[in-house]
Amino acid sequence: MAWIRHNDEAKNTKWVLGFLGVLFFMAMAFLQFTAASVIIFAIAVVGLQKLYLDRAGKNLVFQNDRTRKRVLYGGESSWNLVFKNEGLPIWGGQLKIWFYDAVEPTNDQGASYGDLVELDLPFTVDSKQTIEIKVPVTGKKRGVSRIKKMELLIPHPFGEGSVTLEYKPVILHEQLVFPKLQKYPFRYAPSRYKPGQFNLQHSLFDDAFQPIGTRDYVSTDQFNQIHWKASVRMQNYQTKIFSQLANESMLFALNVSAHYGTIHDLEERIEEVASYIESCFNAGVSYALAVNIRSAGKMPYLYLPPGQGQRHRQQALELLSIISKNSATLSYRAMLGHLDIHAELPCTTYLLTDETKEAMRFINKWSSQTALTVLPGRKERDPA
Repeated sequence: MAWIRHNDEAKNTKWVLGFLGVLFFMAMAFLQFTAASVIIFAIAVVGLQKLYLDRAGKNLVFQNDRTRKRVLYGGESSWNLVFKNEGLPIWGGQLKIWFYDAVEPTNDQGASYGDLVELDLPFTVDSKQTIEIKVPVTGKKRGVSRIKKMELLIPHPFGEGSVTLEYKPVILHEQLVFPKLQKYPFRYAPSRYKPGQFNLQHSLFDDAFQPIGTRDYVSTDQFNQIHWKASVRMQNYQTKIFSQLANESMLFALNVSAHYGTIHDLEERIEEVASYIESCFNAGVSYALAVNIRSAGKMPYLYLPPGQGQRHRQQALELLSIISKNSATLSYRAMLGHLDIHAELPCTTYLLTDETKEAMRFINKWSSQTALTVLPGRKERDPA
């Protein structure tokens, strides 16, 4: 059963019905028919109230479809709660939801208790009716917000008494708040030793699909590079000139481990990496991301393989959003060792860590394989 009923007043109602029953028999025994009629009316009212509270909400269905909405820091979203009622109507009810404070109500009506936000919503639905309750929220901080608990208070429409329904299954609605995007300075330099898509004046590779002119033929030119139409016009063999290309790809290896927990400046570090990812996205640079948070799968840590584009950017921001201060970490040395064996180093590698001693072995080894940069925390980089 999806809803758990909490009817604390059921025993009192039974006691009242029993007491009215005794009074009815006493009235009949003393031939007090007027009093008996009044008692019968009271029994009918209390009985109908008990019947309504026992049956109200029994056929109320909450559409608990898995839903994940993505919200930018400070952006707007909403909880969309859909209910279908196949039973008795519910009038003047009150819906209570508790959700984590990565998002907050837009109208500032909720009450905060620790990392939970409690919100009361009016609830009315007729029989055979489907309603949707939309709760506008705003991204407050990076993380994942889920509805932890939901209760529905159903009052009796014509008298005293109420029943509380608690939704038992796990609610599958989520709000994923992306990190705050800062504007940190970031530079990249295409490598002329690997083919790619960036125009570079001095490169070893040409793009055969982008001819930019012609020149006189020399004996070392390939036959398939001759521009025949230009050769006829010039009455001399002409060779095509192509734009020269270079490759630029990056790896961001973030260290969030500190002893048995996470680093104290976790949010600042994640915002820094998110800003670098945004710069790569705007420039069309391919990048990979590794974070030493334990994960199940082929990679024992959070890892996003190289890629670019809008979808890759979304996956990178989602990976950064799910990191929590309570996440289980892996040693930075173990992650770098696994990357050294199982991943190909790109043109540029950034190690974001304050513990350079832990990565010194790989710093010495990778310096000859990639353009390596070690980035400590911004407080350590920026002099006071």
